[in-house]
Amino acid sequence: MLLIHGVSESAEKDEDTPQVVVQVVKDYLKLNVAASDIKRCHRMGRASHKPRPILCKFHDMGLRNNIWLGKTKLKGSGVTVSEFLTKSRHTVFMSARDRFGVGQCWTREGIVYVLDLKGVRHRVLTMEDLNNVEPKHSDQQQQASGLSELGVVQPIMAAGSRVQIAAPKSKRNAARKCN
Repeated sequence: MLLIHGVSESAEKDEDTPQVVVQVVKDYLKLNVAASDIKRCHRMGRASHKPRPILCKFHDMGLRNNIWLGKTKLKGSGVTVSEFLTKSRHTVFMSARDRFGVGQCWTREGIVYVLDLKGVRHRVLTMEDLNNVEPKHSDQQQQASGLSELGVVQPIMAAGSRVQIAAPKSKRNAARKCN
C-alpha cells in the first residue's frame, strides 16, 4: 500500500478519492491508470487545515511498483509518495533516519533498510535490529572529524576564541532577495 501526501482535498463531502489518485498519477507520473486498477483508496485521519494523506492499495503489484519507482518525478510538486508502514516499522524507520540520515535509510515493500559505516545494507525490523547496526559515525569519530550529531562541521577552536559560521548558501540567497 502507498500513501500519497500533499494532494489538496475537495470541498465536497463525498470526494471521489480513486479518481483523484488517477488524476495525480496521470498528471505527474505520466502513467496510464484507471480507477478500476485501485483496490482500496481513502483519506487517512481527521480533516484539518492540511490535506490528509491518501492510502491506496492496487490490484496489480506491478502498477504499484511503477508508481513507487516513478516517485522521483514528483520532486518540486509538493506531492510525495511513501510506503504505508505499521506503527512499529514506522517508529523503527524514523529512528533509523534520525540516527543514520535520510540518505542511508529506505523502505522496500514494508521493510526498513539501513546502510552502515562500511556501506553494508542491513534489514531492520525491530528497534533491537537497529541498535545492532553500527552507526555512521561513532561519538569519537564525530569529535575527531569535527562533525556534530546533525552532520554539520563544527570548528575546533582554542578556548575563548570566537568563530562565526556562515549560514547555508540557500539561506543567504533567500535573505538577499528579501532585502
